[in-house]
Amino acid sequence: MRRAKNGSQKVSAYIRKGTFYMNLNEQDLKKVKSLHVMLKMPVWILEKETNKVLKSYKSVYKHPISYEFKERNISEEVVQFYSGMLNEIFLCLWYKDVKIVIGAFRVNNVTRADFSHVYNNLMKESKKILKENECWEYYVSLPVYPLGDIRDCLILLGFLFDMDLEDVYSKGLHEQVAQNQLELVRKPSEDTVYDTFRVERYTFDYENKIMNLVSQGDIELLKSGLVELGTSVLPILTSSSLKTEKNYTIIILEKLASLAIQVGKDILSVIKLRNYYIRKLEEQTEFIGVLATRDSAIIHFTKELHGVSNQARTSLIRCILQYINLKIYDNIKVAELAKQFYLSESALRSRFKEEIGVSINEYVNQRKIEESKMMIQSGVPIGEIARRLSFYDLSHYYRTFKKYTGVTPQQFRDTNIVV
Repeated sequence: MRRAKNGSQKVSAYIRKGTFYMNLNEQDLKKVKSLHVMLKMPVWILEKETNKVLKSYKSVYKHPISYEFKERNISEEVVQFYSGMLNEIFLCLWYKDVKIVIGAFRVNNVTRADFSHVYNNLMKESKKILKENECWEYYVSLPVYPLGDIRDCLILLGFLFDMDLEDVYSKGLHEQVAQNQLELVRKPSEDTVYDTFRVERYTFDYENKIMNLVSQGDIELLKSGLVELGTSVLPILTSSSLKTEKNYTIIILEKLASLAIQVGKDILSVIKLRNYYIRKLEEQTEFIGVLATRDSAIIHFTKELHGVSNQARTSLIRCILQYINLKIYDNIKVAELAKQFYLSESALRSRFKEEIGVSINEYVNQRKIEESKMMIQSGVPIGEIARRLSFYDLSHYYRTFKKYTGVTPQQFRDTNIVV
């Protein structure tokens, strides 16, 4: 015991003696080493300002490339991504006075032919030093983690180093969704070597569970449900890892949009929301940006379905709702609606009230007022709003607006200015 104690004192004294490990103590170094052992990936300790390597844990893992790390931000304060020359990923944590860099790992399965395209894009100087076969052997030896699993990596790192990294990421997503909502208001190859069937079946099951969670319209249920899910989906590589993740995100957006339409959301609003996130996706140049866009869309659609998705609706009523939403700018009359769906007016009124809980006229007025609120926030003149939404006159619009909101359009505008 005494020898162990003395040994421990020597290590601690060594750590304290210089600035080699900065403010890291012996327990910190044990945690860093445990990450290396458990994740089976090299771990570097870098000086925060210069990126100078202070210490590394590599073991038997092959790394033919000498890295000049290229910085990729996730969060300006705590977490970052670095990218290697071959588009492999390094996860970096700012801790005390150092950066702890974990990696490399991949986010896609890559065929040999696809890798040749990656290698051919290297600079000539790098090709002189690195042979393609050597790089390929290195690349395929890297562990593969789906991009969605980055969330779980942050949870693990946060637990290990006593930092709430999940909250940092989650808070940023919700802030982004809120900002996105305001922006929306303002803006009217080779076969893979793994078991394809097994992967596709898992992909279908995973996506199905995501859609079921979103359909509940409950953010807290979404959070707890995601915890219960297994590892994220590993999309099949197309041309590049980043493009592959973007393509997969578009698939998710299409499924989210289809789900929202099925439960009766306004088709035009859903398409607008989907297209908004597709445009946001096109702007992303980093993996974490793609992930954040995907997660933001899932949260946003979940919020959109709050209070809607759990209602049992027949296909007939869903079609009627979609028709009303498409015609919301017109003067919708019950007689014309009944004729459109081959029903008597009394049957239409009865079935609609039974499933929706309000009369057709009440529902139409509510939708028109919700639409007008967005237009008010967008800066459309109040008289123009009344005209576009086919109210009889400005007075009719004012009365209807106040009936459903408790304030006049002007009062709403004064207290809901979008800047």
